[in-house]
Amino acid sequence: MSPTRSSSAAPTRARIGADADGYRVPLVGVTVASRLVETGFWGGLLGAAALGALDPPLALLVGAGVVVARHRRS
Repeated sequence: MSPTRSSSAAPTRARIGADADGYRVPLVGVTVASRLVETGFWGGLLGAAALGALDPPLALLVGAGVVVARHRRS
């Protein structure tokens, strides 16, 4: 006889590193607002392109990839 799984015990998929109202920093235990994380990412990408660490076409491709990946997830 094999044990049966009930439908209510099905595992739920959680977003790794993200809480309902932000992102949780693992070692410190602080929750950072998701809007702040997004602003930091886009600002860092823009800054890297402006300072020449990334070529502007590459920065556009990375940004477009992030937008497409976030759109597919929702």
